[in-house]
Amino acid sequence: MKYSKFKLLFGDIHCHSNLSLCGVCRGKKDLLEKDFYFHGSILRDYFEEKDAYESVDLLYEYARDKAKLDFAAITDHDFSMTDEMWAFIRRKASEWYSPGKFTTFSAYEWTSYAYGHRNVYFLTDDKPIFRCVNYGKYPSSTKGYSPADLWSFLRKVEAKAITIPHHPSITQFPVDWSYYDPEFDRLVEIASIWGVFEYYGNPVYCMSSDNLPRFFVVDALEKGYRLGIIGGGDTHDCYPGSPFRPVIIKNRPPQMKYLNSLTTGFVEYFLYNPFGAGLAAVYAEHNTREDIFRALYERRAYAVLGTRLRLEFSIDDYLMGSEIKVSDPNYKPEISVRVESDEPIDKVELIRNGKAIYREYGPRRAISFKYIDEEKPCRRLNYYYVRVLERTGGRAWSSPIWIYYTGLRDLIAEVKLRKLVLRLGDMREVEVFFSKTKPIRTMKPPNLSNYSRGSFFWIEETKDYSVVLKARFKSYEPVNFKGRLKISGFDTYTVEPVNFAIWKYGGDLFRDNYAGIIEWDVTPSSNLNLLDTSSVKGLDIHIQLNYREDCIAEVEAYQNGLKVPGETHVNGIKVPKIPFKIVIYSRKDLKTHKIYLTNEKTIKIPADTKYCIIYPAYFTKTKLKEAILSIQ
Repeated sequence: MKYSKFKLLFGDIHCHSNLSLCGVCRGKKDLLEKDFYFHGSILRDYFEEKDAYESVDLLYEYARDKAKLDFAAITDHDFSMTDEMWAFIRRKASEWYSPGKFTTFSAYEWTSYAYGHRNVYFLTDDKPIFRCVNYGKYPSSTKGYSPADLWSFLRKVEAKAITIPHHPSITQFPVDWSYYDPEFDRLVEIASIWGVFEYYGNPVYCMSSDNLPRFFVVDALEKGYRLGIIGGGDTHDCYPGSPFRPVIIKNRPPQMKYLNSLTTGFVEYFLYNPFGAGLAAVYAEHNTREDIFRALYERRAYAVLGTRLRLEFSIDDYLMGSEIKVSDPNYKPEISVRVESDEPIDKVELIRNGKAIYREYGPRRAISFKYIDEEKPCRRLNYYYVRVLERTGGRAWSSPIWIYYTGLRDLIAEVKLRKLVLRLGDMREVEVFFSKTKPIRTMKPPNLSNYSRGSFFWIEETKDYSVVLKARFKSYEPVNFKGRLKISGFDTYTVEPVNFAIWKYGGDLFRDNYAGIIEWDVTPSSNLNLLDTSSVKGLDIHIQLNYREDCIAEVEAYQNGLKVPGETHVNGIKVPKIPFKIVIYSRKDLKTHKIYLTNEKTIKIPADTKYCIIYPAYFTKTKLKEAILSIQ
């Protein structure tokens, strides 16, 4: 398939009117009583009070006539939206829809504090709303319904719908990535007025809230989620598609007293993305609801920020958003990229599995290249996408293309008459470790109900990784726990926070350099809001061992700024001093064989061997895994 078959259309499907409580569109006179800055050119607009419903027409009119957008959607917040408002939103979407000229969608923002924000888009205008909390409640006061409940409802009413998570990493409303439904979660919003959410530490990160590592778009893709990429505005001023922001509102919560020590940015007033609001670009056959919805659903879309450049990206004639299944493990994808812009293009990068593998530099107004990826896959599911940077600061990101290698062969290991037989497999170099004892040092979880305060560390087995290192911090009164942990001897790992406070600034934070150093600053029983009720908080660190090195965690732990060994426990035992080490895996006393497989290999098992580790042994979607055999 070729891009020439489609029209390139630009739109903003994440806009708020004054029907949202946080709307700041012109005509909202009560803004004059609040703490904000506004652009002098719009002063008169805010002295003339308008009905909130009028802002819907103002927004669509600006999108179509001023911003010259091809499509738009209003996504006002669900919890404060009455059924009458929802009927009005749907009616206006129908009225403003002009096939072939301007497309609209009935939509709303599912505004959960506990699970993150997702926008819900419908193909038709006749479906009911499913709020994250019952109408009349506030999402900061109760967890409400889960994303699974939302998707179940959409199935129940037979809705053709798409759900799109946005600003996934901000601590004010982080997206709970344990929820994912490929039928509805087809895309993720990578850029908006909040900032860019591609990866932790990116140069245009959001400063208007604290951020959590491991919650960004690349982190979701690394979980194996097949999410296309778009940009959105998340504008609340009825200026979709415009770099002009008329109102700058107070950003510091009135209840906020302290900043977290791991905060990487703080602004007193909301700091807008310096390159404006994001937009969605789609390749659709026509400017109609059906075709744009299909383009979004098929992820034939990309994100732009501060530009409306043209981006084409394909792998062997498969367009962006495609999933390719190949049986040949030696398949070498041929990647084609073409970028055109009215502004000088500084750099175009090809990303594979979160890392740049090829780039071309400008400044040029057009960059095209072909690239053949010669590297053999070390996982079954691999994704590629394109990142573009313009001289003016404009940016773009394509939706990924996924390649699933169905033909990668796992290693087959059998024990026969005290001999280990290895055969097949597409990993040619493996290591075999023989041990008299169980090689991974799992620990019995502590009974935290027996303790009123303290730091607790232990190791458990887990399905998707080799082990999980658990850290828990407990207190029935507000006690601040800080610390640092350095892991060595891992292949890969990921971190999940447990019971963190959902709060813009000054809540619970952890920092992760994605290279083994993790820090935390958490306060159990802090009661920052009605959702922050836990006396136990912590981290789950899922570790994939590489088995060629000892895996050790070096830990520093503090309570209210003090080292308290008597209240710091590893496997239920008080540590004698701080810092301390946790041995997760040790090669000591292991007998090792490095093997280069061609077809079949037989190894005599040493006497007294109880366990055998083979690494790598098989491919998962996102990494290599070991095989552990129990020797009878």
